Amino acid sequence: MELKPRDSYRTECSFSLSDSMMRSLVILYQPLITPEALVVYLTLQAEAGRSVMETHSRLFALTGISADVFDRACAKLEEYMLLRRYIREADTKNSYIYVLNAPLNPKDFMASAMYMNRYAKVLGIRQAESSAVLLRAHDVSTQGYRDITRTVRHMPEEHEMDKTVEYVTVKPRNNFLNDDSTIVFDYDRFTATTSSLVFPVELRTQENLYLIGKLATVYGLGPDRMRVLVKECVNLATMEFDGEKLRLKASREKPEQTSAADPYSLAPVSFLQSKQNGAQVSRADQKILEHLAMDMHFPSEVINVMIEYILSVSSNRLHPNFVDMVAGEWARDGVQTKEQALLETKKKLRSAPSGKQNGVVVPLPEIFQKPQEESAETDDSRDMIEKIRSMQEKFSE
Repeated sequence: MELKPRDSYRTECSFSLSDSMMRSLVILYQPLITPEALVVYLTLQAEAGRSVMETHSRLFALTGISADVFDRACAKLEEYMLLRRYIREADTKNSYIYVLNAPLNPKDFMASAMYMNRYAKVLGIRQAESSAVLLRAHDVSTQGYRDITRTVRHMPEEHEMDKTVEYVTVKPRNNFLNDDSTIVFDYDRFTATTSSLVFPVELRTQENLYLIGKLATVYGLGPDRMRVLVKECVNLATMEFDGEKLRLKASREKPEQTSAADPYSLAPVSFLQSKQNGAQVSRADQKILEHLAMDMHFPSEVINVMIEYILSVSSNRLHPNFVDMVAGEWARDGVQTKEQALLETKKKLRSAPSGKQNGVVVPLPEIFQKPQEESAETDDSRDMIEKIRSMQEKFSE
């Protein structure tokens, strides 16, 4: 039915737009309903509560759009359940009532696979992820809490209806971090308390978030302290994040936790510091710990057991080459828990013929540890033994 400027209207709205609703309308709904529909919605909301009816000529003047564009905008609002329209027809003019519905909050909108699938198709997956990260930063952190929400029971016919449609869910960009057990960091609190003016959404890439979590884990820093350090490493003018600067700043911080009932649960820097009677860990040793965490992907408790073991067999020294040798062996053996690491340290490894050299034990592979009568030396095995002995000499330098 054609909408005419002289047709009258009134608006019914039983709610006020909150900050969360506005963010949802502008960031999530707008790409789907079009900017014209958003203008119509906000104008109708502002016009709610009139005691007398006005004509549509006022709405067309306020929004700056024509009758046919206005009608299409209303159709979009209806499609996303933001508007209901009622009409009373008459000979000279028609009367309309516009009833506004509140928009979904960002959390509920992003929980809708249908909406987010459409959203990703309109904006592209990169922008959809960016929006998810931005809006998720304003969620209340529930880390440490258990969800006790009762499950809604659906009727059988509803289950059958759900099976007829498949949707793609767009997840927040840092969801992959929740699956990394080597990171001990409260990302929920960090994102919830870090303003986009401090750490812009564009810089919250997987790589940067991973670095932040790993450094916090190694150095025993919480989300509040990391927020301060991250702010000092962001250049808003150039929209750049200096990861190396963050490494250096984190290395100068004091761990927030220095003792625990299980010492192996401490951050690696805290654990090593306790082995040094509280003395600050050198930058060279810090780099070793970073390497084990970031490059070798060992959990903190495994790193701590490994460090304790290496110190016990190498006169309290952390020689980078020897650490790499042990780390490589543990990685190949699939050591990923404290229990596995403790068992690894109890293995009976035979030393090279020359035994300890300046306190460092470098075991030979088992094939070269057998008595000569059990395994004849070949030219290849002799060459290999010479190479390993050469390595031992380098470790003792």
